[in-house]
Amino acid sequence: MSTLIPASRSNGLAQLKTIKATRAQYRAEVTVFRHSLETAVMTELDRQDSQAIADVMTTATEEELRFLDYGLALSGNSVAKTELVARKVNLMSNINNQRIARRFGR
Repeated sequence: MSTLIPASRSNGLAQLKTIKATRAQYRAEVTVFRHSLETAVMTELDRQDSQAIADVMTTATEEELRFLDYGLALSGNSVAKTELVARKVNLMSNINNQRIARRFGR
């Protein structure tokens, strides 16, 4: 018995293989495109998150330093007042750090 496929069937099989190969190539191209797009989106999200974190931390630091300068100016030479200012600045810093961690810590 011959293992050869009759000519009429082999032509149909060749066409089917061509169609399957074309579909597989299309799926591969779509997969690569989607991956590229998802990577670009993630990169942009990371960039924006980093910029937002930098802005928040800069603002928090500026406010803490502003309050420290203000408090030290009020405290004069009083050790007790300086200690009070230090505790308040520390409290403000802890609150800012917790807020930043809640917002950006995933």
